[in-house]
Amino acid sequence: MWMNLPISILFVSGLRILCNEVEFSWKVRQSVRRPSYLSHLEKKQLSLNDSRLSSTPPPPKWKRKIDSPVVEAAVSDFIDQILKDFVVDLWYSEITPDREAPELMRSVIMDALGEISGRAKEINLIDLLTRDVVDLIGAHLDLFRRNQAAIGADVMATLSTEERDERLKHHLIASKELHPALISPESEYKVLQQLVGGVLAIVLRPREAQCPVVWTIAREIVTCLVMQPLINLASPA
Repeated sequence: MWMNLPISILFVSGLRILCNEVEFSWKVRQSVRRPSYLSHLEKKQLSLNDSRLSSTPPPPKWKRKIDSPVVEAAVSDFIDQILKDFVVDLWYSEITPDREAPELMRSVIMDALGEISGRAKEINLIDLLTRDVVDLIGAHLDLFRRNQAAIGADVMATLSTEERDERLKHHLIASKELHPALISPESEYKVLQQLVGGVLAIVLRPREAQCPVVWTIAREIVTCLVMQPLINLASPA
């Protein structure tokens, strides 16, 4: 019995040292509460302002891009009148009374105008007017002065307006500086056709742009019935 006393003292001393040197922390196990079905429904609950709860249909894509009720109404009335005068009343009503095709035409046109409007809003007007337009006008004036100097200012002064234009045209053709659209009416048509094709590739919806029939008809209508009359109106000669 007396022999166990030193062992007991050593054991108690060891426990005391262990308690002083080592920090024990008791981890309380928390019970994991599984989410109930009601809490799941609360997370999925829609807000009163959610657009999916609205009974009114969302505005068309072209209206969202134009984003101006006055402009939207004016453009819509203008396109409706064009389709009525040049499509429905002119030839389509004699084929069929159905109105599905004119509505599809209207949808394609309005989407294209909406795309143009959206891209026009991204243009920096300050840079366009103070840099791009100024550089373009300056380049044309420089080209005119160089060719006038090559022909001779004295010679140009003796020519009439028509003769001066013709002399400049031949000189620009010889120097290969004349724009392709000014060479002949056929060249003008080809240039306008390429420009309109590039614009349609951007503004048409993918399914229309990838349809050869729609692509070709739209390109020729815009080229021959829109762009060429505008060019002739701006430059009757």
